[in-house]
Amino acid sequence: MNQVLTLPTPKANISPTGLQFTGELTLDEWKSLAPALGQAARSVSFVIGDWLVYGDSLFGTDGPPTKRVNSQLYEYASTHTGIDIPTLQNFAYVSRNVPYPLRTELLSWEHHRLIAKLPETEQANWIESCISENQSGQRMSTRRLRKSLNLGRVATAKDMEPDDADQGVENHIPFVNRLALWWKRMQADRFLSTSTYEQRQALKRDLEPIITIYNQL
Repeated sequence: MNQVLTLPTPKANISPTGLQFTGELTLDEWKSLAPALGQAARSVSFVIGDWLVYGDSLFGTDGPPTKRVNSQLYEYASTHTGIDIPTLQNFAYVSRNVPYPLRTELLSWEHHRLIAKLPETEQANWIESCISENQSGQRMSTRRLRKSLNLGRVATAKDMEPDDADQGVENHIPFVNRLALWWKRMQADRFLSTSTYEQRQALKRDLEPIITIYNQL
C-alpha cells in the first residue's frame, strides 16, 4: 500500500483511502500524529491551488499569464486528482489571490480564503490581526473573521452574540455568501462574454426563486 504522508510512528500510515493502524499506539504516539495530520490538512489546498495556477501560467489556452485556469486543465485536474471542479476552482482562487509570502501556517486555508478578495496590504493586516488575537487567547475563528470583515474591524465577543431579532430565524448569510462566491467565479470565467443567449436565459430562470423571495420581503 502506498503511503502518501510520512508519520512519526511506524504503527500508523496514511493511504489514499484513510488512516490505518498496524499496532497499538501509546497516548504519546497518538498525540504525535496531530502535527503531521494538521500540516497535511492545511497544506493540501494551497499545494493543489498553486499547481493549478502554475499549470495555467504555462499551458493556459490564452497564453501566460492568464487570469484563470482554463476548462481543459480543470477537467484534467479533476479526473486525475478525484477532486470536483468547484473545489479545484476554490483552491486556485485562493492561491492566485493570496501571494505565497503572505500565507502563514498559523491560520487555516479557510482564513486565507476569506481574505483573498482583499488587496494585498489589507490581507497582510488581517493576517497580522488574526495571529495577534490567537496569541492573546482571543481565538480568531473563521466565523469571527467573517464577522470582522463585514464590520471592517476585529469583532468583539459582544459582536459575536446573536441578535435577538434573529432568534428562531435560520441564518441565510452562508447561503448568500456561497451564491456571491459562485457568481464571482462565473465572472472570473468570463461567463457573460462567452455564454450563449440560451445559457444566460436558463440561468435567469434558475435564479427566479431568489427574486421571488426578495419581492416578498
